[in-house]
Amino acid sequence: MTRLMKYEFYKLFCKRSILVVLIVFSMINLFKINNEFHSYSYLADGHDSRSWNSVYWRLYEDYRGEITTEKINHLLSIYQPLADATADMTASTATGDPNTMTGNKYSDRNILDKYYIEPMEYFYHYRTHASEVAKKAKENADVYKKQGQTYEARKNSVIYNLYSGRNISDFAYQEMYNYYLNYDFSNILVLLLCLYGIISTFVCEKETQMDMLLLTNPNGGKKTTFAKIVAATLFVIGVSAWFSVLDYVGFAVSFRTMEGYHLPLYAVNNFSTAAINCSLWQYSILSAVIKIIGVWTMSMGFLFLSMFWRNALVPFVTGFGAALCLVITGALQSYSSNIWLKIINPYSLLANRILFSKTEFVGFAGYPIPSFWAAILFAIIVGLTAITAMMILSKRNDHCRDRRIKCLDLCTK
Repeated sequence: MTRLMKYEFYKLFCKRSILVVLIVFSMINLFKINNEFHSYSYLADGHDSRSWNSVYWRLYEDYRGEITTEKINHLLSIYQPLADATADMTASTATGDPNTMTGNKYSDRNILDKYYIEPMEYFYHYRTHASEVAKKAKENADVYKKQGQTYEARKNSVIYNLYSGRNISDFAYQEMYNYYLNYDFSNILVLLLCLYGIISTFVCEKETQMDMLLLTNPNGGKKTTFAKIVAATLFVIGVSAWFSVLDYVGFAVSFRTMEGYHLPLYAVNNFSTAAINCSLWQYSILSAVIKIIGVWTMSMGFLFLSMFWRNALVPFVTGFGAALCLVITGALQSYSSNIWLKIINPYSLLANRILFSKTEFVGFAGYPIPSFWAAILFAIIVGLTAITAMMILSKRNDHCRDRRIKCLDLCTK
């Protein structure tokens, strides 16, 4: 059986066309990531001594690490005179001022505002914010418990345990992770590549009518179907994992740093209400695994569709249309209050910040289940259901069995 799986994998996916598409998509993805840096980051302005890039990293050595009162006071001693001088908008706008870091007082104030004052203020006050949420959740849990509302009491207890003790004690660069965690372009490339790769899994043999001939082989029928499903699963895992690694490496190379990997996930502003407690590097790994599950579920759906056609074009167009609907729906519902719409859409696992950036629950047997766990479980069930349906609908190799019976009958005579 293992040999059959290997054979199906090499036959279906170790093709020049697949490799070419993979390389082209990888290059497009890296180009897009590099464009993200140059289009949106203010640190992409060069490396001369007065560029924001150079000034930021010179200052960074003074403020990185543990946030202390001394560092805050030192930062304010630089920032406050600039804020006062530019408050009435009468300061000179000329560049090249030798008494400034970037050549202009307004520019000095802006770089400190964006990259030091705002993030450090957010880091410093986050502990207070989290403590207030935890305190309120504990109070709510006690009230609901007295009222006999068990589900609400349990939900608030989970929130209390999640937020209790949250703290951002260190200051570090986290702009790269902000763009990395909100990057979705590679998801589209992964879906297209997986659709292109697996859509011919069943079709190629139907087009040449080899599917009927395989039923005369001991390894034909359901064994071949199972081998194809395993091969397609390995292909999907490989493609999804490749682009997850490519995304992380691409952002690290484009932004020229991996600083801030040790920060907690909620250090990124739009993850302030994150549903889990982990570091940024841990979430990068978790996100890659969750994406694999989402892509696998959608790919099993594509594979199921391909069973009913003898021409690859029809299931490809159908699968592309289904994927497009899921992507558009997922994007539109990403900030919806209807949690179930996110859970039943496997695209939410690809753009998993939809699930992880907010603390949301669904009720099951009186217990609060985090929305991301519900989405993962639902996706796995859908994928396994598609596999079960494919195995049930695949033909048995009865022709091979009938031939063996006839041979045995002849031998006995």
